[in-house]
Amino acid sequence: MPAAANDNNPLYLSEASIAQRVLGAKSRTAWDALAIVWEREGLPRIDPMTGCRYWPAVRAFLDRRHGLHQTALPATVDGAENWS
Repeated sequence: MPAAANDNNPLYLSEASIAQRVLGAKSRTAWDALAIVWEREGLPRIDPMTGCRYWPAVRAFLDRRHGLHQTALPATVDGAENWS
């Protein structure tokens, strides 16, 4: 079940919090290395006003990276189904 829109979780998370959510036990050291590489691929950067990353955008980046969001629609219909 999706989380409620007002679930009281913070939207901006620290690097340590994101590392724990994304990598679990590997945590911060591995996240620091991955974040450098993934920022080149579109991972949202740390917001200068909050010092944190916007978690929904980080999650969307990871979902897209793993193919959970189709970004392009087929240009044409592939034809009628033939179930016989």
